[in-house]
Amino acid sequence: MTRGSNSTTPLIRGFLRQARKDYAGPPEPGSGHTGHRPAGLSQQAVAHRMDISPRLYQDWEGGGRPVPVHRLDSLASTLGLDPYQRDELWFIVTGGFAPTGPAQPDPEAMSGWRLYLRALQVPALVLDSTWRIHEDNAAWRGLFEPEGQRPPANLLRFILFSPYARRLCGDWQASWAVPYLRQLRLEAGISEEPELRRIVAELQLDPELGVLWQTVGRGGRMALHNDGQVRLLIPPGGRAPYRVRTLVSSPAHNPRVRMVTLLPTPVEATVIAHEPLVSLPPTAA
Repeated sequence: MTRGSNSTTPLIRGFLRQARKDYAGPPEPGSGHTGHRPAGLSQQAVAHRMDISPRLYQDWEGGGRPVPVHRLDSLASTLGLDPYQRDELWFIVTGGFAPTGPAQPDPEAMSGWRLYLRALQVPALVLDSTWRIHEDNAAWRGLFEPEGQRPPANLLRFILFSPYARRLCGDWQASWAVPYLRQLRLEAGISEEPELRRIVAELQLDPELGVLWQTVGRGGRMALHNDGQVRLLIPPGGRAPYRVRTLVSSPAHNPRVRMVTLLPTPVEATVIAHEPLVSLPPTAA
């Protein structure tokens, strides 16, 4: 969502003026009797290259009208902005990064988040948009290795298809599978990710998951995220079951990934709300 022009006018004006002044790409035609071309780009040249009216570009630069979001990358290309300047333009206009995230994630930030993840004493992992697990920690692996299980490569596939998930994840159908299917319905509906489409195709061939998928679809409500939800874990090795609150966050340097932390939560402080959408016979682990 584009922010109001009043708060961003000084920033956008200064940014675009400087970007035009610093432009070092193909020159605009010479002007005047000598054919001399001033340094940088004029407002008219930017408008011509973007195929818009000079008045419209002047309004953008002056803060009279916000730059439309769908025009930001075209404007960045016209001005010859580098990846960091493109990110800055997006942030000034929208208050955030482009949907694809920063052009170049900061290596120091990546290293810091990796150290933070490994230092946590509770299960935590980092996922991409297809639920593939990029990083995890010892507490997460401790949910698998005592049972001779390999930690999963994809969290969504594990929850939906793995027999071990039905042993590890208490109240599997209502507290885990159904909310994840609700989120998948939303993500698969707006994403072009081939992996998500493959997961949908596979689950529809499964007798139990196929029924749940259709039932969730008829429910009319999708899940935007699983942040804050409380669920039951049944850890290996005969340890007592405990409830965990799912916390989801994204690092500022790369909002394309998300970090999922399973925080142990006192029983008296939790309420698990779910809807048993369909009653199915128990499936063997």
